[in-house]
This record gives sequence, C-alpha cells and structure tokens, in this order.
Amino acid sequence: MKYLKRFNEELRPGSYFSAARKLTKLGDTDRASKLKEWGEKIEMRENLIKWKENLQTHAPFGIFKLNIENPKTGKKLTGDFALDFNFDPDSFTDNYESEKEGDPIDIKGQMITFFLGLIPTSEELLQQCEELMPEPEMSNGFYWGMCCSIDFEIINGEFNFKGLSVGDYDYNVSGKITIADRPSAGRFKMVLKNLFSNPDYGYPSSRTDCSSQWEALERTILTECGFSSEYGFELEQVANFINTISPNTLYKP
Repeated sequence: MKYLKRFNEELRPGSYFSAARKLTKLGDTDRASKLKEWGEKIEMRENLIKWKENLQTHAPFGIFKLNIENPKTGKKLTGDFALDFNFDPDSFTDNYESEKEGDPIDIKGQMITFFLGLIPTSEELLQQCEELMPEPEMSNGFYWGMCCSIDFEIINGEFNFKGLSVGDYDYNVSGKITIADRPSAGRFKMVLKNLFSNPDYGYPSSRTDCSSQWEALERTILTECGFSSEYGFELEQVANFINTISPNTLYKP
C-alpha cells in the first residue's frame, strides 16, 4: 500500500486488485472497493488501446455481421465485427501426440481449432457488448466469442476430413454467437481458406516465432507434428476441403 501513496504514475491494474484483496482481508472494504473500481477503469483504458490496435490489424481481412444473444436474459444484438482467428499450436500438438501414442496407425477425432476473438467496429458496439454479454471479458482487446474446428481422421495413412463446425467459445461468458448473414459466412470461409493456401496472405501469427498464421500452421502441422514427412500432407488439402463447404451451413439469419 505504501507504494500506492509514494508514486504519482499509474500502476498496472493487477497492482490495484492485489491491494484491494489485501485491504479486504484487513476488513477495510470501503477502500478495497474504491481501489478495485479504479483498477477496473485502468484495465478498461488499456483494453481500449489494444482494441483499437486489433481493429486496425484485423479489419483489412474482413468485417463480419454477427448475432449475440444473452442466454440468461434473452436479449440480442446484431453488429459488425472484425475477427481474430487464433490457432492454438500447443493444443493441436498435445492432442495429436497423445492420440498417436494410443494407436500409431489410425488417428481418429483430431481437430484443427481456431478460437475467434470478436473485435467490435465501434465504441458504441463495444459498449452494447459490455451491457449485453453475461460476463464480458476484454482482456486482450477483444471478446473470446467463437471457435471453429476442422475435424479429420487418419486411417491407414489417408486423411479423411469429417466436417467443419462453428460454435460458441463459452455462451456463459460472451453469449451465444452466430454468423448473421450469407456474405459474412462467405468472408469467413474465404479467410479460413486463405490461412491454409496463401503464404502471402499476411494474417498475424498465433506463434511468437512465426511471422504469419500460414507459417504457424505449416510449422506446427507439417514440420513439428511430421504430417508432411509421414503422410505427404500439405496445407492446401485443408484449403481444398474448406472450399467444399457451403456458406449456407455457417450462418443463422
């Protein structure tokens, strides 16, 4: 607490939250509440900076019309969002290696999963999300809202794609999220296809050691998991499968 009094410069939100917890334990709930409230304001200020950066980065790859419904209140909104397609390389590698140990010949139930961050295209829409979502969390400058999985299996060394699904990340946090119209579904499909087929697409990487998302997918799937050497697999095969998916199956008007 003495450090909070000594310096005038702004502290990180976690410093205020930590001090608030300590004061609560000491029984000083009034000061704890004020510190927590101030920490939340600082956190939102930082998130707004990240939000503007994310919007500038991801908007060039498309704007998507999405529906959001609060499952507790039934309230809904439809708005325009940029999306952050975030591939989780560690999860993919761990799941693949675990299943491979069980049966080195056949790999069933494998998924390439993207977690999607929702980036509102205006401060007004951002505020609407804050008011509508059950437990809005914008810790990264976006709301975790959706997930997209490309399901496949490997039988006798042959890849079989089983489907592509788009669902909620956690409807208790951000609500029930769906793509609202066919043009947005078409753009969604095009982004996915480019991630696997266009090395020059320039989509931001989900790995700090890769310059693009395409490079992250290539390094994780083809090199580190050995799909290229073991199966002669190429990312273009995923793109070809995505190309067979009708946008009509990806949205709910």
